[in-house]
Formats: sequence, structure tokens, C-alpha cells
Amino acid sequence: MRIEIISTGDEIVTGLVVDTNAAWLSALLLEQGWQVRRRLTVGDNLADLKTVLQESASRAEVVLVCGGLGPTADDLTAQAAAEAFDQPLTLFSDWLATIEARYASRGRPMPASNAKQAWLPQDCEILDNPVGTACGFVVRSGQSQLFFTPGVPFEFKQMVREQILPRLKALAGTRTDTELRRFYTFAISESALSDLLDVAPWPTGIELGYRSAMPLIELKLIGHGANTADMDAAEARLLATIGPWLVGRGDIEPAQQILALQGEKLLVLSECESRGALLAMCHEHVALEASFSSTLSCELAQLTGAPHGVSLTIGRAGPDGVPLLLCADGLQFGQTLKVSHPDPESCSKILAFAALDMLRRHLQGEPALGNYLTLVRTAQLG
Repeated sequence: MRIEIISTGDEIVTGLVVDTNAAWLSALLLEQGWQVRRRLTVGDNLADLKTVLQESASRAEVVLVCGGLGPTADDLTAQAAAEAFDQPLTLFSDWLATIEARYASRGRPMPASNAKQAWLPQDCEILDNPVGTACGFVVRSGQSQLFFTPGVPFEFKQMVREQILPRLKALAGTRTDTELRRFYTFAISESALSDLLDVAPWPTGIELGYRSAMPLIELKLIGHGANTADMDAAEARLLATIGPWLVGRGDIEPAQQILALQGEKLLVLSECESRGALLAMCHEHVALEASFSSTLSCELAQLTGAPHGVSLTIGRAGPDGVPLLLCADGLQFGQTLKVSHPDPESCSKILAFAALDMLRRHLQGEPALGNYLTLVRTAQLG
């Protein structure tokens, strides 16, 4: 199923507003097995809107259009759709009554400008908006269905989940265009992964995607109509290569996967050089104690863990790097790492995840210290 997304509004084109709706929608559709083919952004210009709508409808089976359904003069999406597909704007009296009733329920008269939101393309199907005054609607043009939604993120997301996803699933039937399998690596660069993984082509219909998500590299194994056996074979090939640096897989963030291994046991964090990045990764853990101290030692041998539970300590930077200590089950494991990165925030995240990776490895019965290609280990313990 070929899908395109159109985002409308001068505020998005000019960069005054970041288009989070399109990013969220693309990711949501990919989870369903549908990869968006194009994303377009167009300002509040009637001629431009009409052209973009017609072009997308000529290519895609599904076009998802976000924004421009408000009551003001610069909200032109409904008019553009009406003119682009020869469906004159028509008053939908039922939706007008809905708007009036919503204002009445709040003890307020409806402003005259809101009536504009009930004038829609003649043959469209209304998509209910349970929380706002701008309904969505569907316009059909040839082989294409165009779904129009308001741009307010809360309204938009609710309508997508409740109104649009069920229609797309019915439209697709049992057909799935894309299967996505996610894997996360740590302490190996994107270029090093490419050198290892891209030397031979992947089977027809399968591709490997990369995404830097500091401090990790996400690998996406994407199958376009590939069967399960081919996907399993491709996954086995991938895992055989990335195994030493694999820290998570699937749709749950690796930090949360590690904390799930810890269960409900107490986790004690002490941070200095990581500046709270470790707490940020672990804040949802059910049994957590955390502290920050600028006086933690820069010497691994001088760090101490908590007397109870499992503890992770990230010390102060010294000439040999930053010491990290894990205390668990009466054992101590540690390492001093030199991190070379120009961005201080990224350095903090790298140190924090290196500490979490020590915990992951211990909980999974692996050696606590991993094989890091992007970090220099100057000292170790355990």
C-alpha cells in the first residue's frame, strides 16, 4: 500500500513549528507494516495545496493530510480539496450542529467563524473529532483515498488511532507491505557497522537501515513483501555479526529492557561526570535511589558502591578517563573509560549507557565488561 503524508501550514514551512505529527505518524504506520513513501510540506497557499493534493492522489493509494482545517482565513485545506477534486464546498449541517452543541455545553455562543469548519467537500465522509471543532474527512479520487485531519497534536493523534487506523487496516486486509525488526548496538560506530554488514547484498525485498540514536545505533531490518523464512535468515546473518555489541531488540528502548531484567530489585545510582544522564535513563524503575556528587573519585579503586541492592557509580573525570563501578550480588566490576566526543551531553549519555551495559551483561550471565570499539578502557576491575 503506497502511502504519502502531507503537512500543511506556513508555520511548519518556515520552521517556527517542528512537524512532530508527521514523524509520529510515519513511525506508527511502520509499526503496522506500512512504510510511508513520501512526506511533503506545503504552506498556506491555495494553488500550492491543490497541486500537492492532486500529485499525491495520482501516485498513492492513501494520502494523509494534516492541518489547515481551522476557522480562520488562512485555513485553506478544505477549500483546496474541494477545488482539487471537483467537489464543491457544501454545508454539513450535522457537523455544524455538533459544533454549536459543544459551545453550548461550555456556556458559550459559537463564534460565526466556526461555521466555516462545517463546509466540506461535497462527497466526503466525515471523520469524527470528539475533542475539537474541526472534523476530519475522507475524499476519494480514483484509486486514492485522502484522509484529512486537524493539526492540533492531541486531536490529530486521537483521530488517527480511532478513525483512520481501522480504515487503513480494512483497506489493506491481510496484506502487509513491510515487516520491521529493530536491533540496537552500543560502542561501535555506524561506519564500522556498515563495513561489516554492507559487504554483501541483502536478499531481494530486504534492506538494512541505520539510525544514530545517541548513545546507540539502531539497525532496522526491513522486509518489503519478504517471507518469514527470508527475514529469519537475514536476522540470523545480522545477529552473527553484531552480537558483541547488541544491547537490545524490538520496540522497547534498550534501557527499559535492561531495567526489566533487574525486576523490582533496588537499584542505587551515584553520578558525577554523567550529570544525571543515568538517572534520566532509569527514572521509571520501581525501586530507585539516586544521588549526584561532584566529589566522587576519579580513581576506580577509590569508588565504593551502596551497601545494599545493586549499585552503579559513575565517578569524576580524571587523566585516565571516567571510572564506572557496578556492585551486585557481593561482587564488584569496574572500568575506567575515555570518551572522545565533542558534545558534552552525548558524552554523558555514553557514560550512562556504559554503566547500564555492565548491569545488563551481569544480569544475563555475560562478562560485565564488553568489547568497545569506540571507547578506550584504561583500567578494569573484576
